[in-house]
Amino acid sequence: MKAAQFSRFGGPEVLEIVDLPDPHPGPGQIRIAVHAAGINATEWKLRKGVLSFGAGLPQTTGRDVAGVVDEVGKGVTDVAVGDRVFGVSDDGAGAAELALLTYRAPIPPSLGFVDAAGLPVALETATRSLDALGVGRGISLLINGAAGGIGSTAVQLAVARGARVIGTASTANHGYLRLLGAEPVTYG
Repeated sequence: MKAAQFSRFGGPEVLEIVDLPDPHPGPGQIRIAVHAAGINATEWKLRKGVLSFGAGLPQTTGRDVAGVVDEVGKGVTDVAVGDRVFGVSDDGAGAAELALLTYRAPIPPSLGFVDAAGLPVALETATRSLDALGVGRGISLLINGAAGGIGSTAVQLAVARGARVIGTASTANHGYLRLLGAEPVTYG
């Protein structure tokens, strides 16, 4: 399969398209034919060498992915071949033709592959933060940077949980925050 990889640290120019063996799912995993891969802060920090997680070179890239299930591992019962899903690539190699996923969710019919590929890390980060804070009905919550990727995800999840959400953003994004259910305020 074709995959994006880097053998030295730097900007996007260090990415190369290489041939790697096709991965096959183990127990609890699925394999998808990738239709879109998202780039999040972890991706560019790893590529620049700012983060390492102990990994050497070369490294693949692409943790946030969306695509169509084309193979399922032993014990998988929640999805089937042909299903549209998004999730986090198990080996950080989602910027490829194929990717393995353990953690995934179905893509709603109203969402395309590109938009779905932008969700996994933001959704997981927002959910974990709201859970840690115990956000629910009757809680008032201030979200700084509420119009950003993680912020806007947190706004929607908090509102769905019944919280009152106040979100900071530039004046240009106040209408967007209102659409999400937040009360906008400007920075400062």
